[in-house]
Amino acid sequence: ACGTASAHRAENEPPPVSVATTSAHVEPLEVLHRASGTVRGRNTAVLTSRTTGYVRAIKVQSGDRVTAGQVLATLEAHDVEASVRRARAGFDQSLASRGEAENGLVAAKASAAIARSTRDRLAKLFETQSISAQELDDAEARARAAIAQEEMAEARVRASRSRIDQAKAEIGEASATLDYAKITAPFSGRVIERRVDPGNLATPGMPILVVEEEGTLRVESSVDESLAGAIHLGDRATVEVDALAAPLEGKVTEIVPSVDAASRAFVVKVELAGDVAKLRPGMFARAVFHTGARPRLVVPTSAVTTSGALDRVFVVDGDRVRLRMITTGETQGALTEVLSGLSGGERVVTAPAPGLRDGNRTTSGE
Repeated sequence: ACGTASAHRAENEPPPVSVATTSAHVEPLEVLHRASGTVRGRNTAVLTSRTTGYVRAIKVQSGDRVTAGQVLATLEAHDVEASVRRARAGFDQSLASRGEAENGLVAAKASAAIARSTRDRLAKLFETQSISAQELDDAEARARAAIAQEEMAEARVRASRSRIDQAKAEIGEASATLDYAKITAPFSGRVIERRVDPGNLATPGMPILVVEEEGTLRVESSVDESLAGAIHLGDRATVEVDALAAPLEGKVTEIVPSVDAASRAFVVKVELAGDVAKLRPGMFARAVFHTGARPRLVVPTSAVTTSGALDRVFVVDGDRVRLRMITTGETQGALTEVLSGLSGGERVVTAPAPGLRDGNRTTSGE
């Protein structure tokens, strides 16, 4: 009876399944360190007010593209505008005073020239006893007075020119202060934040807008202080962003030398390469740093299947396959690290078919 039952089971057992197998083996895998980070532009500018005044207009919204020098917001500056008008009026007055002084100088030069000529002629007549000494003294006095008037006219011209220079400086100062009422873009980019609305009172240092430069993006990540000696400028890094189907390649371009006392981490900046059109500043990202390699027991990633939270592989045992639960580590491309549940040299099914079951007979090959 027992022999009949065994023969019956053998007749109903499925035929052997042909599977491809490979050996679990030790192979160097890269040591990867992941750090959370944020996508940012190369340059971010917080535009602040440099004067006090009510916000008259905000000409952009968050997300708008701007060009370098574009006026983004304006503040009320009636008192500064009055200062500019006053400075320009002073400049016009200085110009008029200079013209008057120059005309006075011309007249004084002419009078001085006549007085000198008259003095010289009377001096010759005095030599021939044609005039009295009194007349010569009067001519000499008139000449000295005319020369003094000429010198005074020259001083007035110099003073008028100094007043013109002063008026120009006052116009420049008032105009520069008036420019403070205009918030302009320092570079071409995108507005990522608008912090005030029209009607708000702006004070010096108060943030108005935040603008981020367009072009190359980077990820700023906080890295644990224990890795301070493992990451260097120029190292390659891989950046994972949930919004992208595939990771991006990057390069470490800046390492902040100080360590934050609260988080015990330092900032590493990774410049991104490739298609970053879908990225937006402020997105969450993970920076993966490659810091060498070490030997680890690995199997093909395709050999690992999951059931709930359990990882498993099919191990070849004689002419049958056995389902084995394992603990996995990192997965790097085609290879997955095995932490426990498997020994080196054991053969595993490379790509188990959906219908493969524990105990199935198999004919295996490389």
